[in-house]
Amino acid sequence: MKKAIDCANGLRERKKARTHEALIDAALDLFERKGFEATTVEDIAAAADVSPRTFFRYFESKFDLIMARSATKHASIGAGIASRPAEESLLDAVRAVVGDDLRLQLADPLVLRELQVMLTTPSLRNLAREHFYEEEAEMVGAVADRLGLDADDLAAHIATSLVTSALWTSVNRWAADGADPERLHPMLDEALALLADGLAARPATATRPARQTARQTARRTDAST
Repeated sequence: MKKAIDCANGLRERKKARTHEALIDAALDLFERKGFEATTVEDIAAAADVSPRTFFRYFESKFDLIMARSATKHASIGAGIASRPAEESLLDAVRAVVGDDLRLQLADPLVLRELQVMLTTPSLRNLAREHFYEEEAEMVGAVADRLGLDADDLAAHIATSLVTSALWTSVNRWAADGADPERLHPMLDEALALLADGLAARPATATRPARQTARQTARRTDAST
């Protein structure tokens, strides 16, 4: 009896997984042909041969669907940087973490299609950029540790912003140029190489004395008045 129940549960889960994938595939096909904004939930449900009610059992909205695959495969860049060997430079750590993340994501054809739709649809690109800002905020601590700075140091925030801007710009250029999976890693390497000299040449503690001097100067100015 237990075996029969387990078998029935297994069949049910496989059917749910197939429906989940069918909805994503149907939606991406419509987004690519009609555009994201012009495609309705009813269109997607009809293309997947299910009811709109069934659609909402799997996804809350079109926005939820378009990030379904990439969100589950994307790893935290900040956590990845923190886990890299201590002797690695910041940019080498970023290159390794982002490279591994992208290899995992782009191995899934549906993720590649999701990224293309997201980055070529203005409303979705803005949404993706907001998520990237959230990721940037989570990266600051790992970047600061890698540079030997405090997490509230201005230099740590600027370095993080430079790295994320380079990544974001490269991914957008890649999507605009046709989203060839073979071109993304070289584009990211080129972008990070442009940052390498400036970040590598900067002493890790260069801003600390300057900040302290500024505070001391301010205190002296206050005292003299």
